[in-house]
Order: sequence, then structure tokens, then C-alpha cells
Amino acid sequence: MTAYTFIQKNAWWLVSIVYTVIIVSCCNIPVFWDMYGQVKLAHYYLETNFKHLLPNGNGFTDNGHFPLYSLYLAVLFKLFGFKLWLAHVSIIPFVMGLLYQLQMLCKRFLSDEKTLWVLLLTLIHPALVAQSIYFSSEIGFVFFALWMMNTIKDVRASRMVLSSSLLCLLNLRALPLVIIVLLYFVFVKKQKTAWYLSFSIIVTVAWMCIHFYVSAWFFTNPENLRHRTVLGFAGMMKNLLGCSIRLLDFGNIIALIFIALFCSKQKKIEEPFMFLLLISVSVIAFCIPLSNPISNRYFLLVYILALPAFMYSISSLSKQKMAAAFFVFALFLVQSNWLIKPGKYSNAWDCNLQSLNYFGVRKELDNYVSENNISPNDVAAGFQVYFNDAFYLMNGSNKEYDLLSDTEMNVNLYIADSNICNNYNAQRKDYLEKNYFLIKSFVKGSIYIKLYKRNDLFMAIIK
Repeated sequence: MTAYTFIQKNAWWLVSIVYTVIIVSCCNIPVFWDMYGQVKLAHYYLETNFKHLLPNGNGFTDNGHFPLYSLYLAVLFKLFGFKLWLAHVSIIPFVMGLLYQLQMLCKRFLSDEKTLWVLLLTLIHPALVAQSIYFSSEIGFVFFALWMMNTIKDVRASRMVLSSSLLCLLNLRALPLVIIVLLYFVFVKKQKTAWYLSFSIIVTVAWMCIHFYVSAWFFTNPENLRHRTVLGFAGMMKNLLGCSIRLLDFGNIIALIFIALFCSKQKKIEEPFMFLLLISVSVIAFCIPLSNPISNRYFLLVYILALPAFMYSISSLSKQKMAAAFFVFALFLVQSNWLIKPGKYSNAWDCNLQSLNYFGVRKELDNYVSENNISPNDVAAGFQVYFNDAFYLMNGSNKEYDLLSDTEMNVNLYIADSNICNNYNAQRKDYLEKNYFLIKSFVKGSIYIKLYKRNDLFMAIIK
């Protein structure tokens, strides 16, 4: 057996080992983006000894999901302690499961060699690598979705029910996905066993009824209306444009071009492309009507399914042309790590590796505040920057900055403005220029935090 053949046969193990090494080597990275809320909720379960499933306010944002991942973290913390390294390690089983299910899916229509190429692409995919490093629950979402698709193809009823139910409990975004997949396999593919997916819909409805009994709302949290408001026509068209842009991000445009060329030549949509189409429609269908900001991580499953679909689309090319297409796609994947939109447009910081620069910049801000005896309560900072150290660093400290409002102009003595917050506000920019002055800039790569201090004239006015 040659070395290349050995690598092909053991691709899942080898790529899983590489991912494990990457995750373990990043165990000192603080909690990032939306995982802050999950860690905070897990800590709440520890404090209350799992007595209350829903926190009912108390500084927590309830999105209506069953708190599956926070409970998973809480159990690990209960057994091994509330540790940052443990939070990172918690994602390893889901990463390995994702890669295994992806390999199983690939082998349905790709050779061992092309399956290896797909798994190699996962090693340079910015969104997947970043989400793994930040132990995002979206990795679990992709794992359960791929598992569900494989169980449908294998006609494994019990596993179909289990995978789809866990998927729906993890995040309500799974509901349109399950419904669309169910309709396709039952009425198009004539696979009656796909009806087993309906059990997950029943489980979701049951959970929503329980949630309504406890919180008095099904889907729209009265305390968080700006993220669950149903938009009008103009808003939906804007979201459709946003979904289209995210669909093309992270080199995905290259994959879609080759897939479109293949389909136009074959005059039909084969199964690898149908999977990709169904998942894309389900994600877009959930995102378009709602005011919730559209995140690139919602498209992670789309990005992952595009990899085998891309390889299938170039399989009929000569080896030289196939290698060239693969190289171009890989180049776009790597390059997308460094593409940053202007400040007034949101960036997918949790899906690219440039965000790793943030943690050093935030540490410089913390050190400056401490060394100059500035009270954290006097500093207003946006999303991510304001995070309490108890859940950001998980080190026992309770330092937390005041929250910088997205709509009102704070009057704190200091304001920490950063592009990592994705809360660019032209009015705030003018406000800072008129009423504050810059005292320190912390910059690394494309990430910055600018610390402003209120000027004396403004202090006299507000007194």
C-alpha cells in the first residue's frame, strides 16, 4: 500500500487528528461571539444546580430554542470544572462527527481520492476552522444535519428520528430544513420511510408548547422584538440580497459556478446538487422574513455541502483541469480569510481567522484600563468588547464594561469603539468627534479598539 493510498483510506482519522491538534492548541483563546451567551447560561445551570431550564430574564436572552448545547456544556463543567480549556475541547466530538458524516456522504458519489480532497478542503475553510476554534454550537448543527441526511439514505428509522430531533432541539432554524427534506424525499423520491422525520417536528412543537407554558410566547420574545420581527416587503428584499451575498462568501462563488456549468451541461440536477439546493432554500426561507441579522454561520452547512458538490462537478474533467479548478477554489478559500468589508457593513468575525487578532487588542485595552485606574463601569463598549471576564476569560474575575447602546448616545466618561462589534453608526461617529477625544488606539491587523474620553466642555453641559 502506497502512502497516498493509506492517506485516502484513513482520511477521516488524519483530518480529525489535525483538527484536534488545532483546537487543543487554541484552548487559551477567550470565549467569542455568541458562545458567550451559551457559556453564561451553562454557568447559570451550575449555580442553580439545574433547577430551572429557562432563566426567564435575569440578563439572559431567550431565543426559544431548547438549550441543548448549554446543557451539554453545563454537564461537562459539573464533572470537570468551569474551565476555558474544557469549553474548547467540548467541540471535538462534534467536529469529528461532522467530518465522519461528511466522508460517509461523499463516498455515496465520490471515489476515495476525491473524498480525501473534500476533507482537505475542510482544513482550509475559514468558516469551519474558525467555528471549530470558537467551539460554536453551529458545528453541532452541521453534524446533526449531515447525520440526518445519511440516515435517510441508509433508511435507518431510529437514527433518522434521533438525528433530526436533536437537530431541531438544538436550533429552531432546523425546522424548515427538516420539513423541506421530508417533503422532497416523501413526494419526489417516493421514500415513505422519510415520514419518520415528522417525529422531530412533533418534538419541536411539543417543546414550543412547553416553552409557551413557561414564558407565554412561542416564537417572538417580547423582550427581543428587534431580532424576531416579521419584515415587510422591502425588508425581505434586503434580506434576500443579504442571503445572496453570504451564499457567495468564502469562495463559495467558485463552487457554485462549476456546479452551474455542470448542471447546464447535464441538463439535470443530480443528488449532490439537490442536497445543496434543499439546504440553501431552507436557510434562506428562515432568514428572509425576520429582522434578525443574517450571520454567515447560518450558511455553514451550505458551505460544507458545497465541497462534495464542487468535487462532483469537476470529476469529469481531465486530471490537469480538475487540479487547476481545485487550486482556484482552494485559493479563494484561503484568500477569503483576509477580505474585510468597510466598517459600515457587518463582517463575519466568527467565521474568519482575522478575528484571532482581537484577543490581543482586547487584552491591551484591559491592561490600559487597569494601569490607569479607570473604572470598568466608566467605559462603554459594544458587543463582544463589554463581555464580563467571568464568562469571557472564565477566570473568576467579574470585570465588565458598560454596554454601548446601538441606538442611544452613551454619556460614559470613556467609550471603547471597535469594528469587532459590527455596530457602525454614523451618528455615533459624529457624536464622538464633537464630544470626545481619542486617547489611545489598539490595533492589530484589521482589528482595532479606539478608546475615547469625554471632553471637559461636554461634562460641564451634562452636569
